Amino acid sequence: MRSVKQVGPGVSALWALVAVVLVALNLRGPIAAVGPVLGPMTADLHLTPTTAGLLTTLPVLCFAGAAPLAAWVGRLLGPAPAIGWSLAILAGALVLRPVDGTAILLVGTVVAGVAMTFGNVLLPVVVKRDFESRTTSVMALYTSMLAGGAALTAATTAPLAAWLGWRAALAAGGVLAVLALGTWGLAFRAELGRPGPAGDDAQRPGRSTGSRRPVWRQSTAWAVALLLGFQSALYYALTSWLPLLLQEEAGLGTAGAGVALSLFQLLGIPGSLLVPLLARRRPTQSWLALLLAGGWGVMLAGLLAAPQVWLLWCAVGGVAQGVGIALAFSLVVLRSVDTSTARSLSAMGQMVGYAVGAGGPVLLGALRAGTGGWTWPLLFLGAAAVALAATGVVAGRDRPVVSAAG
Repeated sequence: MRSVKQVGPGVSALWALVAVVLVALNLRGPIAAVGPVLGPMTADLHLTPTTAGLLTTLPVLCFAGAAPLAAWVGRLLGPAPAIGWSLAILAGALVLRPVDGTAILLVGTVVAGVAMTFGNVLLPVVVKRDFESRTTSVMALYTSMLAGGAALTAATTAPLAAWLGWRAALAAGGVLAVLALGTWGLAFRAELGRPGPAGDDAQRPGRSTGSRRPVWRQSTAWAVALLLGFQSALYYALTSWLPLLLQEEAGLGTAGAGVALSLFQLLGIPGSLLVPLLARRRPTQSWLALLLAGGWGVMLAGLLAAPQVWLLWCAVGGVAQGVGIALAFSLVVLRSVDTSTARSLSAMGQMVGYAVGAGGPVLLGALRAGTGGWTWPLLFLGAAAVALAATGVVAGRDRPVVSAAG
């Protein structure tokens, strides 16, 4: 990867990229690990349906609630040390959460969610600072590894549980966190040994700083945050309810609905990798946001009109969700003039975005229960796709965001 600076004495940019990839693999896997062992876990711990649902909802709420904390610690320590500490905490939480009882399980889930939030917020800052000439490509790789980590964990947890039991299978995520921590420590060892956020204020060359204001008062920042919000609402709502929808509307069995959901998830990987190829064609990304919203619209209209053609609709939606998350995270970096702004915009975007996203499955479920069918829930998601298009047009314009404070 040319034009990327060294990030430590004798450490290549490729080594730093490997560290970024390994951290990204840890940022969704712990959530995906719950589903394959939910049955035996519920039986052993006598979990209520509400408590079982919290195991996947709590991390998403942490993504929203802990984002300001991650930005503050990143400003205090520097992004690389903050991510290093969060990986250590994540490893501990993943190993301890299945040890004993419901309380430990829930506390461990919250701690793991907070630790993952640090990576969500601060990895874009590291990419902004150290991969300036390849920002979109590295962000696309990063977001594809979010899907890859979830897919890897979902595929390996059930076999591990059959071999070692659900507790060991759930704790196995700590191994990947330790591997990421070791690689991260080697790649950024010079920064980890230096107190404070030195070197964290590089401004993007050729960009005017303009008038500095809090990101919360800038329309472009709100557009970026809401783009992530509507994208997350669509993704989490369909991740939660797509299997049931297809069982009721397309006549699929449990296994077939699982295949459909796996296809939807896995195609997010190539979808993410498409973003740098598409984004470089024009100086703005508004058109790409419209294309993204169109992809979501095709999936939703197809499920409404011809659910029996689910294979096509899941394929289109899978690519769309990958493009969406890659675009949302890339815009955080592309709209920021410096790493201080990237940290503030990343925190704001994820606080707003995941708060909106967490409501998607709840509202969809309420509409399904209230209407007894899927027409109004799918129309609701269609409205979210229209809102995504509107915010994407604003977020995609080449108008910089300049934070008043780091």
